[in-house]
Amino acid sequence: MSILPLVQISTEDLSNKENPLKKPCNDVDDFGSDFQKIVDDLIETFWSHRIAVGLAAPQIGIQLRVAVINQKNNEGEPDLLIVNPKIISNTGKKDRRMESCMSLPHYAGEVERRHKISISYQDRFGEIRKLEASGFLARIILHEIDHLEGFLYVDRMSSLSRLESTDIFNKD
Repeated sequence: MSILPLVQISTEDLSNKENPLKKPCNDVDDFGSDFQKIVDDLIETFWSHRIAVGLAAPQIGIQLRVAVINQKNNEGEPDLLIVNPKIISNTGKKDRRMESCMSLPHYAGEVERRHKISISYQDRFGEIRKLEASGFLARIILHEIDHLEGFLYVDRMSSLSRLESTDIFNKD
């Protein structure tokens, strides 16, 4: 297993469509040993960043539809590993909350998202699963799925002028 460097983007490059963070990822269709190493590296890289609650493969330079999520931030196996996720429903009230991202360090912004989601996904071995989530977990999942689709949270903001500086990343 390896800790891989994070792909980061500056505020000046947010409109650059050539950045790998702005491109949709490929579906995983081979769950063999090469993919298992990618999953292990993704998990190890995730745990190397104490503030992380989620990490998607494109954030470590791998254009595959896989992400890890751990809203409790307890070391060990992540709460959730999603491969090839598909949103079945995105319902409930809308709420606005601050989001930040390790790929756009030192900034945070208010993003409106739905409160409840239902997704289908595959686990690391290709088994199909379904999940319903609400609140903070739903927000994390939607944030990570956005990465897999080539979106950043700033793409969901009403205005980039509302992007705020933060020092949360200095606590690592």
